Amino acid sequence: MRTYGNPIARAGDFADPFVLRHDGRYYLYCTNPDVRCWSSRDLVSWRLEGPTVADDVFPGLVPFAPEVIYADGAFFMYTSPSGHGHVVLRSDSPTGPFVPVSGNVGHAIDGNVLIDDDGRWYFYWAGDEGIWGCEMTSPTEFGPPVFTGIHMNGWTEGPFVGKRDGRYWMTLTGNHYLSKGYRIDAASSDHPLTGYVGEPLNPVLISTTGHVVGLGHSSSVTGPDLVSTYLVYHNLNPDASRDLDIDRQVWTGGGLQVLGPTTSAPVPAPPDELCDWDAGGESRWTGSAGRVAVHESAGALPAEAIATWDVDTAGTFTAELNFTGPGHGLLLDGNIIRLPETLAPTALHRWCVIVDDGVQVRVDGAVILHRPHGGVARLGVASGASPVRIGHVALTRTVADAADRLAPRPVPGRFWAGPGDRALHVQAAGAYRVYLGGEAIATLQLEAGPSTLAITQGDGLVTVTAVPDGTTASVVNETIEGFGKRLLGDATWDDVTVDATVSAGFDDGDAHVDLLLRASQLAEGGEGDDTRLGIDFLLGYSVQLHRDRVVLARHAYDERILATASVPIGSGTHHVRVRARGAGISVELDGRSLVDVHDPLPYPAGAVGIRTSNARLHVERLELAAEGARPGH
Repeated sequence: MRTYGNPIARAGDFADPFVLRHDGRYYLYCTNPDVRCWSSRDLVSWRLEGPTVADDVFPGLVPFAPEVIYADGAFFMYTSPSGHGHVVLRSDSPTGPFVPVSGNVGHAIDGNVLIDDDGRWYFYWAGDEGIWGCEMTSPTEFGPPVFTGIHMNGWTEGPFVGKRDGRYWMTLTGNHYLSKGYRIDAASSDHPLTGYVGEPLNPVLISTTGHVVGLGHSSSVTGPDLVSTYLVYHNLNPDASRDLDIDRQVWTGGGLQVLGPTTSAPVPAPPDELCDWDAGGESRWTGSAGRVAVHESAGALPAEAIATWDVDTAGTFTAELNFTGPGHGLLLDGNIIRLPETLAPTALHRWCVIVDDGVQVRVDGAVILHRPHGGVARLGVASGASPVRIGHVALTRTVADAADRLAPRPVPGRFWAGPGDRALHVQAAGAYRVYLGGEAIATLQLEAGPSTLAITQGDGLVTVTAVPDGTTASVVNETIEGFGKRLLGDATWDDVTVDATVSAGFDDGDAHVDLLLRASQLAEGGEGDDTRLGIDFLLGYSVQLHRDRVVLARHAYDERILATASVPIGSGTHHVRVRARGAGISVELDGRSLVDVHDPLPYPAGAVGIRTSNARLHVERLELAAEGARPGH
C-alpha cells in the first residue's frame, strides 16, 4: 500500500488552502500576494503553475483565502484583500490570469461558495459574531446577510459548506492563526443558511504538540476515485509560514469526522476505470455514425454521433464524464439526457452518474434526474449538430457512503463502529489500548501499516491510543494563580484515582481552582499567549472548586457542565478524590461524595493537570494510582 506523510508540501507558504477539482485535475490556491496556483492529479504531488493575479490588481494588499468556482465555462475567484471585504475575479482558465469583475462587495473575510443540488448559489464568510451567509443571484451579486448561528468560542473563520445526504455540513476554524491551538470544528443544518449546530466530537481536527501543529483553514474536495472526500488544511511552522496537509473526511452515523491528523496514511485511491486518452483510451469506446478519436489529450466525437464507453456498469457505481459541445447529452441505456437549457452549451460540463438503490444524474453538481429503482447497462456520450470534446472520464464500483464505511481508520484515532471488522492504518508500531465508549476492551501490539480491528459486540465511539504509561505518581508543592493551566508531568492515565490536598484563594465571586483529568491538546488564546481567552482551550475534564460549589465539566475547547454540587469551599486545605473508570467519573470532597456521572462521549485517557480562573491554587500533595485490571491481548 502506498502512503503519504503530512505535510505533503512545504516551503511554499500554503496558508488557507483551497482546492478546485476540474476535468480530473486539482488546482490549489493559497494566501500569497500573487495567488500562486499549483496543480495535481492525485492530491499528493503538486506542480507549481505560477501566479494567477497580476501585481497591480491589489497593490499593497495580500489576497486572503482565495477560492475558485467553475461555472458555465468561466472561473470565478473570491478573495478578501488583506481582510477588507471581498472582490470577485474572473478567468477563462483555472491558472489565470484572473481580473476583477466586481468592486469590493464587503462581507469581511474568508469567503466560500456553495452551489446547491438545485443550482442555487450561497456565499459564506467570517464575521465578529461567527459565520454569516447569503444567497447569491449571480456569481457577482449577493443577497441580504443571514447569521448561520455557529461560532467557535472566540475568533471564528474559514467556513466551508458542502451537502451530503440532504444535509448541509460546514467545517470552520477557530483561534488565532499563529496559535498551536488553531483547530477545525464541524457543524450541520437542514437549511443552507440557518440553524447550524456543532458536531458532538468537535474539534474534528487539532494538534498542539509534535511537529504538525496549528491546524486549520480547510477546504474539502472529492478524491480521484470519485467517492472519497479529503480535507485540505494547513499547519503552522515556527517561522509563521504554513505547510500543506490532507486527511480523509467521512460521514458516518455519528456525523462528519476527519480521519486525522495523520503523519502516515494511504494515498488517495484512483478510480477503478479511467479513460486515458494518451494511452489508447479511444479503443474502449464503441461508436455509431462515427467513432471516438483523440485530439489534444481528449476524446473527439463527430457531430450527430453516439458513443458507448465499454466498461462493466453492472451493480453499484459512481461515474464521471466531462464533455462539451452544442447539443450534447449523456447516453443512459439508449436514452439521451440533454444538457439543461439554463447551462451554456459550449462550456465544459461535469456529468455524474450514481447507481445504488436507484439512479441519480447530476450536471455540475445539480441533480437533473433521480430514478428510485433500477440500474444502468450502458453509459456514453451523444453529440448534436457539432462535434463533442470528451475530457476526464472515470468510474468506481461503489458509492460515497460505502466508501466512507470502508476507509481505513488511523491509529491512534477515534471513530464510530459497531460489530464487525474495521480497516485500520497504524501510523507507528507500538502498543495500543482500544476503548469502546470509554471502556478499555483490548491492548494490542500493532505493526505500522494496514491492520484490522474486529469488534464482536457493542457499538459506539472507538478510541485507539498509545497505552497509558501512568501506574503511580505523586506531586508536591505545586502552585498556579491568575488565569492559567498546565499538566503535571508527561504521563497519561485512563482509569485512575487522584487524591489531592489543596488550598484555594478566590479573587472574585466567579473564581475557581481546578484539577484537570484526562487532559490533552492544551493551548492559549489569541496568538498563543492569552491565558484568559484560552482558559477553556483543552480536551478533557475539570473538577472545579468554587466558593459555593463543586463542578465537573467536560472540555472540547469550550465548557459543558456535567454536574454541580452545592457546598461551601473555605480558605483552609481540602482533600479532593477523583475516580475515573471508563465513562464514569466521581468526585469526593473532604470524604463526602458529591458527584458521580457518566459521559456518553468520554475521553478515555490523558494527563492530569491544574488550572485557575482568577484564583490561586496550591497543591500540597497529589497522588495518582491506576485503577483496575488491564485488558489482555
